[in-house]
Amino acid sequence: MGFLEFLATGAVTDAAELDDVPADAKLWSDPDTWDGACPARGEAVTIAKGRTVLVDQDLDVGSLHVKGRLIVARRNVRIAADWILVEASGSLSAGSADRPFKHLLRITLCSRAGQTAAASHPVLGSKFLAALDGGTINLHGEARTSWVPLGASTVPGHNTLRLAKPVDWRAGESIAIASGAEHCLLEERTISNVGADCLTLQLATPIWHRHHGRHATLRHIVPGSIGKVVLLSRNIVIEGCTDSERDSVGAYCVVARTSDRTMPSIQSVGRFSGVEFRRMGQLNRPGRYPLHWHNNGDAADSSVIGCLIHQSYQRGIVTVGSRHVRISGNVVVKPYGHGYIVESEDNSPQLVTTNLALRPRVARFADQKMRSYCEHRPRAFWIVQSSIARAAAHSAHP
Repeated sequence: MGFLEFLATGAVTDAAELDDVPADAKLWSDPDTWDGACPARGEAVTIAKGRTVLVDQDLDVGSLHVKGRLIVARRNVRIAADWILVEASGSLSAGSADRPFKHLLRITLCSRAGQTAAASHPVLGSKFLAALDGGTINLHGEARTSWVPLGASTVPGHNTLRLAKPVDWRAGESIAIASGAEHCLLEERTISNVGADCLTLQLATPIWHRHHGRHATLRHIVPGSIGKVVLLSRNIVIEGCTDSERDSVGAYCVVARTSDRTMPSIQSVGRFSGVEFRRMGQLNRPGRYPLHWHNNGDAADSSVIGCLIHQSYQRGIVTVGSRHVRISGNVVVKPYGHGYIVESEDNSPQLVTTNLALRPRVARFADQKMRSYCEHRPRAFWIVQSSIARAAAHSAHP
C-alpha cells in the first residue's frame, strides 16, 4: 500500500472526456423537449435511452431516472430530487477531467411528504444518487488544494496561520485545523485574508488551542499529530437536506453492478473529483454510506480524487467487492465509524496518494455484520481482505 507523503493540490483523473454537447441535445428549459410542458415540481422524470438533455436551469423534481444522457450546462445550477438513478447506458455529467466544472452545482436529495413526494425505489429507497447496471456518473469540480500540513506552530488567541505549502484558498472560505493524536483537536474557522505568498492565512476569529506545526522544533511529538489544515468547501456539492440532521438519515451515493441477481452483471462507473459530500450516510442502514462502490468488480475506471466528506452519519468512503478504485487526495471529517473502508484482494494500491481522515467518531451500529468492523474504536483507514468484505456486505446489496 503505497502513500506519498503529501498531495498539495487537487489532481485530475486519468480518464479524460470532454463534455462536448452533441448537436441533437435538447434543453431542459425548452417545452418542446417535454412535448409541450416542462416537468413540474415533484414530478417523476425519465431521460429515455438515446436522448441527451442539457440542464440549463434549476430543477426541483420528485425522481430523476437517467437512461440516456444528462449534461449540466456550464452555469450555476441547483438540482433538488428525492432520488437520482443513472442506469444501463445512461450518464450524468458535469465538467470533465480535462475541463472541470467551474460554476456552482448543488444536488440536494431529500425525502418529501405530500403530493410532491416521489415513490421510493423498490431496492434503494430514497435520498440517493446511484449508478447501476452500467450507468456512469462523471462529476468534476475545480481542482483545489485539499489539505496541507501546518507550517509554524500556533498559539491560542492568535488569528494567523503559517502553512507548510502554498494554497489556492480564498477569503470567506471555511477551513478546519486539526492536530494531536487521531487529530482530536479540531477547530473550524473562516479565512478573512490570504497573504501574497499563499502561505499565510488571517482568520476571522482567533484559535483556541495550540497546534504543533511541521517547521517547529519539537520534542516527544508523534509525527502523525502534526497539524493539518483542510479546505471545507468545493464548487460541486452533493448533500442531504437539512432535515437529515434530525434523524441522522442523510443522502447516500452508490456505484454498483446490477441490482437484480438474476440478470448478467454489468459494471457501473463513478468518477468524482473536486466534489463536496455533506449530510450524507444513513445511520444503521447497511450499505448506505456517503460514497460507496459495491460489488463492482475490477473498477479501475472509477475514481474519487480531491473530494471532501463531512457531516457524515455513517462512515466515509467505502469500496467493497470493487477493486482498483482510485482514491486520492480526499478528506473525511468527523465520520461516525471508519473514515475509509477499502477492500484489498491483491495488495493493489487503491489509496494511491495521501488521503486524510479527521477525528473518526465512535459508532455502535445495530447490524451485527457492520459491528464486526470494530467501530467502537474507529480508525482513519480500515483495510479488509476481500473475502471478509464480501461476507460483511452480503446483506447490504443495493
